[in-house]
Amino acid sequence: MYKRILIPTDGSAPSEAAVKAGLELAKSLQAEATLLYVVEPVLTRIMIGPETVPYYADLSRDLEAAGKEALERAEGFAQYLGVPVRRELKQGSAPQVIVEEAAAHDLVVMGTHGRTGLDRLLLGSVTQKVLQKCPKPVLVVRMPG
Repeated sequence: MYKRILIPTDGSAPSEAAVKAGLELAKSLQAEATLLYVVEPVLTRIMIGPETVPYYADLSRDLEAAGKEALERAEGFAQYLGVPVRRELKQGSAPQVIVEEAAAHDLVVMGTHGRTGLDRLLLGSVTQKVLQKCPKPVLVVRMPG
């Protein structure tokens, strides 16, 4: 059934819940998992050029460091469960990279912040974009509460 599970993470609480659920599912199915963190270009986030932001390089390094930390936490939980995992840190548009990576997997497990209204309009929803474009099944995990 599902032998390769893709688990994108952004280090947030909803994402961490999805990592836990995805890894527990992988364990029960004896599947391997790929943990994915996508570092979006700073220009995409703030829509200005690097020449106008004196700390652009530092910000880029901080975003990559946050990704590595999120992947390390997820990998630690995978090791605790005994689930074989690969870690991937990629650059690009998160929804696009997730959909591209999903092609080599049987299932995507990801969290959602559950934003609504203006927050959703302004910030968008990576999960929603993946659901619209992903040819593979996507299991969406919401935070309890």
